[in-house]
Amino acid sequence: MIEKLHGTRETVDFSVANSVRLYHNESPECFPPHWHVPGEIISPIKNTYQVTTGGKTLDLSPKDILIVAPGELHSIIAPPTGARYIVNFDTSPYERFQDLTFLFSTMSPFYLLRREDNPQLSSALFSLLEQIEGEYFGEGIYRESEISSLLLHFFVLLGRSRGSSEKLQGTALSKQQEYSDRFMLICSYINTHCTENLSLEQIAEQAGFSKYHFSRLFKELTGTTCHNYLINRRILFAQTLLMDSSVSITEVAMRSGFNSLATFNRIFKTQMGCTPSEYRKLGADICHS
Repeated sequence: MIEKLHGTRETVDFSVANSVRLYHNESPECFPPHWHVPGEIISPIKNTYQVTTGGKTLDLSPKDILIVAPGELHSIIAPPTGARYIVNFDTSPYERFQDLTFLFSTMSPFYLLRREDNPQLSSALFSLLEQIEGEYFGEGIYRESEISSLLLHFFVLLGRSRGSSEKLQGTALSKQQEYSDRFMLICSYINTHCTENLSLEQIAEQAGFSKYHFSRLFKELTGTTCHNYLINRRILFAQTLLMDSSVSITEVAMRSGFNSLATFNRIFKTQMGCTPSEYRKLGADICHS
């Protein structure tokens, strides 16, 4: 199924639609660690599927929805029989929407929706994947536009579900929108200043909340803690620095906002499933392959 692999980097061929590549995959083939610039949606149709990413091994069941963030190293073990959707998507057409940029930034290194945790949402998202498949392999006109529209709806449903926790559902819609807008700006602030010595108190003050109120709202609106979000942004920044072999690993750690090399190595290994040195070697293999 991997069509173009250079070292560990897969080049995704968007030949049918400019920003989407869909596979109805029934192969028992397993895939070694690889990564690609587009994000990836994986959802089993029949039987299970096992994906390792972000330092975790995930066993997927039918209608579970896994989203692997762009640039994340992942490997796959397939059962002897089964079927699943694998959708590669370019995030750039959707990043002109500020709320979707916010959503994508909260899904690193991956986001997993278990069907058993939210059957209604899982079924709705799976149904959209089925509709995308129908358009993708169909012959109607305006296929590309419809595929993009369906995937946009997929992300909107996902974003709304993540931004409306049970606690916030008792809050007026105007207040929910205010919180959502404010936290989009806060995530943008963290993205810009992630390499600096940011404290929870500083970020909460920037948002205009007490530390404890801010921590609760951040988790409810993003699905992760402020600390984990900050660490993820630092790791993303470090990944770009690691591609430059003239920058030492220690300098990468310091410039990415980590206060020690040991801390950086430990967190990077946990997040990425490999050490910074190993990640750099993977990049070198790509460049020389």
